[in-house]
Amino acid sequence: MKSKLINFLLFQFGWFTAILGAAYGRTSEAIIVSVVIILIHLKVIQNYMQDIKLFIYAAIIGFLFDGLIQYNSLILYNDPGWPYPLTPLWIIILWIMFAMTLNHSLSWLKGRMALAALFGSIGGPLAYIAGEKLGAITITETQALFVLSLGWAVFTPLLVYLSQKND
Repeated sequence: MKSKLINFLLFQFGWFTAILGAAYGRTSEAIIVSVVIILIHLKVIQNYMQDIKLFIYAAIIGFLFDGLIQYNSLILYNDPGWPYPLTPLWIIILWIMFAMTLNHSLSWLKGRMALAALFGSIGGPLAYIAGEKLGAITITETQALFVLSLGWAVFTPLLVYLSQKND
C-alpha cells in the first residue's frame, strides 16, 4: 500500500512539474526533474523491466496520438522552448509517467477493461483541460475533447492490457 501511495505521489509531482515547466518556459528543468522521478521509480521497484517495456509502448502511443492531435490543430503546445512540429518531449514523458502507474497505483484497473476505458475517457481529457488551465496547452476546438476522450478510452485499456501481458 505504501509503495502504491509513493508511486501515485511521484506521478502527481511529475505531472505538475512537466505541465508547469511547459507553461512557464522551464521545460528543460522540468524534463530533468521528470526523468529523475522515473529513475527513482525504477530504482525502488522490483521488476523494472516490465515497466520499461510499458514505458516504450506508452512513449510510442503518446508520440503518435498527441502528434496527430497537434497536426490537426486541435491542441497547441504553449511551450516556447519546443519550436518543432513534433510531439513535445514533455508530453511523451507524461505518457511514460502515466505508464509508470499501471503496474502500481493503478494496478486495480487490470482485468477491468471497461472500467479502464471509462477511466481513460474521463481522466484523459480532464488532464488536458487542467493542462490548459495551467497554461501548458491550448485546446483550440471543442471536438478536441471528444477526440481526447475517444483516444484515452482506447489507449488506457490497451496499456492496461500490455501491463498484464508483461506480468
